[in-house]
Amino acid sequence: MVYFGSITRIMRNLLLALAILFASTAVQAKEDFSLTIYETYESYQSKKGQSMFEFIGYDWTLGSLHLFYRVKKKDEGKVKATTIYGFTVGDQFYRVISGRPYRVLLEGKIVYYENGIAHLNMLIGDEKSSDVELGGWSFISDKLNTEIIEFPSAKADKEFGDKPALQPLFECMIKLKKKKTEKIRECIKENN
Repeated sequence: MVYFGSITRIMRNLLLALAILFASTAVQAKEDFSLTIYETYESYQSKKGQSMFEFIGYDWTLGSLHLFYRVKKKDEGKVKATTIYGFTVGDQFYRVISGRPYRVLLEGKIVYYENGIAHLNMLIGDEKSSDVELGGWSFISDKLNTEIIEFPSAKADKEFGDKPALQPLFECMIKLKKKKTEKIRECIKENN
């Protein structure tokens, strides 16, 4: 009986050690923070961007956007991104308009964007920053190279409300009691 108890204890300890090893491996898995800059819409379309290696942060002051990157462990740099078309961090695309980043979340009948500063803050682990609340949250455009419009808004209704393909989207938005981001995303996903 003592022998069976020892085996059980050994098995339990072995399983615990494996669980800890698996958990630490999962925590160490790194997301893709590769940064690529696209000067123009055409360079984005043809995927001919400038690789800046690893995104490590940003600064947005007085409408001027700077992206910080790391080449090696000690070599860091920054690039002024105020006038570029956009950039990617991993597989996340950000369009820059008037020096402000907007994250592209969905493309379909329309293009759906959200506040890029908030998404960049989430990437660097600073989602409690006051910058999250700067400006509007949800935006749409006809294409990736056309004007973006805050959504929902009277201007969005005027520009897109008459398009038959988008009627289900606008009907979904009318049904929402509160225009929370998660609910807007659901309407866009279901009707785009």
